[in-house]
Amino acid sequence: MGKIVHLSVKSRYRFILLTTTTLILVWTFSFSTQLSLLKWPELALTTTLWPQNHPQESIQQEQQQIPIPDLQAEFFTWSEPDDPLPPKPRYKPLRQPAPPIPDPFPLLSSNPPPKKSLLKAPEQNRPPKKNYKEKTPLFIGFTRNWPQLLQCVVSYIAAGWPPEDIFVVENTGVMFSNRDGKLTLQNPFYLNHTQLSMLGVVNVVITPTLLTFAQLQNFFLHFSLTNNLPYFFWTHQDLLVFTDESSDPPYTLYDRAVSVLQSHLLPSSPKWAHHFFSYDHLTLVNRDVVLSVGGWDTHIPFYATDCDLYVRLMWEGYWQDETDIGYILDVSSVLDDLGVLLRIPGTKISYQGLEQTGELTWETLVLLGQKMEREKYSDGYTWRNTWQVKQQGGQGEPFYRDWEGFEIGTKKMIDMGREVFAEKWGHGGCDIARIEGLRGGDAWRLERDWEEEEEEEDGEQEEGD
Repeated sequence: MGKIVHLSVKSRYRFILLTTTTLILVWTFSFSTQLSLLKWPELALTTTLWPQNHPQESIQQEQQQIPIPDLQAEFFTWSEPDDPLPPKPRYKPLRQPAPPIPDPFPLLSSNPPPKKSLLKAPEQNRPPKKNYKEKTPLFIGFTRNWPQLLQCVVSYIAAGWPPEDIFVVENTGVMFSNRDGKLTLQNPFYLNHTQLSMLGVVNVVITPTLLTFAQLQNFFLHFSLTNNLPYFFWTHQDLLVFTDESSDPPYTLYDRAVSVLQSHLLPSSPKWAHHFFSYDHLTLVNRDVVLSVGGWDTHIPFYATDCDLYVRLMWEGYWQDETDIGYILDVSSVLDDLGVLLRIPGTKISYQGLEQTGELTWETLVLLGQKMEREKYSDGYTWRNTWQVKQQGGQGEPFYRDWEGFEIGTKKMIDMGREVFAEKWGHGGCDIARIEGLRGGDAWRLERDWEEEEEEEDGEQEEGD
C-alpha cells in the first residue's frame, strides 16, 4: 500500500483501471457459470431428450427413463414407493352394440316443420286463454333418455299444462353442447332444444354442472328464489300422464292441480310443505317451508334423500297430503309416435313396432299407458330403471361418458347415500317416522340399531392390531 502512495499520479490511474478491469472480468465469469448451471435442466432437455428428427418411439422411451420427482410419485399413486409395479390392465370383453333409438316424434323432425296448430293439446284439454292468476311452473329434471323426456313433456301438454309454464331442467353436465346441436340422438345425454321450443315454447334451463338428485332439488329451490316463485311443481321424467276425460265436470289434470294450489293458499289452509300427486311423481312445493328446514341433504344424493326431507318436515309439523287428479303412470318405455298424444290427424297408435287396434281415442291411449306401467314392474323392481341405459352411443362427441361406467358410478353413489342416511338416523330404513321419540334434532347423535356383519368386525380388529 505504501508503494502505491509513492507512485506518480499517472501510474496511480493506470493501476486503478487495471484493477477495476480485472474485477469486472472475474465477476462476469462467475455469473455466467451460475447461469449455465441454472439452465442445465432446460439445456439437457433440448439437447439430449429432444434432438432434431428424433423418432417418436425413441422420444417416448427417453421420457419414461426420466426419474419421477417424489411429489409427482406421491400424487399418482396410493401405494408405497417401494411396492412392486401394478399389473398390466386387463380389458373386459367387447360389448354388443345396442339397437339404435328411433326418433320418438318424427313430425318434429320433418322439413318443412309442422304447423303450430298441430302441436297443441286436444281441444277439450287446452288451458284457458286467460291463465290462472297463480303461477304454475312445472320443473322436469333431465339427465338421460331424450325419448322418455319428450314423451313426458308432450303428455303434460296434452293433459292441459301450458307449455310456457313447463321448465325442462337440463342436468346433463355437457354445458352448452345440446343447445349448440353438438350431440346426436344415440348419446344418452342428448336433448333437442329446438324441438322443445316448437311445442309452444317449452323453457330449457341448463344446470352449471351435473348434479345429483338432491342437488337438483336444491337447484329448483334456488331457481324459484331468483325468479320470485314462492311455490312450484316438479315431476319425474319417466311418466306418462293423462287427464281423466271421462270425469264430470270435465276438468283437466292441470285444472285440478291448480285447484289444489288455490286451496293451499287460502287463509284457512293448515301450514303445508308439499302436496303429492301419486306420491312425488308430481309434487307441489312450498319453497320457503322447505328452505326453513335446510332443504335437501346433499350428502344423501339419490334414494333415501326423499325420506330424509319429508320426515324432517313432518317432525316440524307441516302438512303433506296426496290427491288424485288424473292418470299419472310410471313407465319405462316410449310410444312409437308421440303425435298420438296430441291426437294429430293421421297418426296411429303404435308401441314397440306393433300397431294397436282401435281408434285413436283417450280410452285407447290410457289402456296402453297402463299396460306400459305394468310392464315396468312385471318383475318387481328389477327392470324399473332400465330406461336410463337404452342409449349407448355418442363416442367422440363433447363430454362423452361411457354409458356403463356412468351407470356404475351412479349406483355406487346410491349405495353410499343409503349408508349416509343410516348413519345420520341410526337406522337403515325409510321408516324412521315410526321410531318413537325420534326428532329432527337427533340427526348424527344416534347409535346404530343394527348389528355389524361378522366380516366387517374382523376387519376392524385386524386394522386395530
